[in-house]
Amino acid sequence: MTAGAMQGDRELCLEAGMNDYITKPVSPHTLAEMLDKWLPKDDNKS
Repeated sequence: MTAGAMQGDRELCLEAGMNDYITKPVSPHTLAEMLDKWLPKDDNKS
């Protein structure tokens, strides 16, 4: 997560080794999408 939201920042961050890029302020919808994308799925739910 970064406060840097200038044009080209996303590419620079990803090239530096970040897994993904999300800027502040974070919307609940965007945060939920990122969490769904990166958190492991629990396929063994009872």
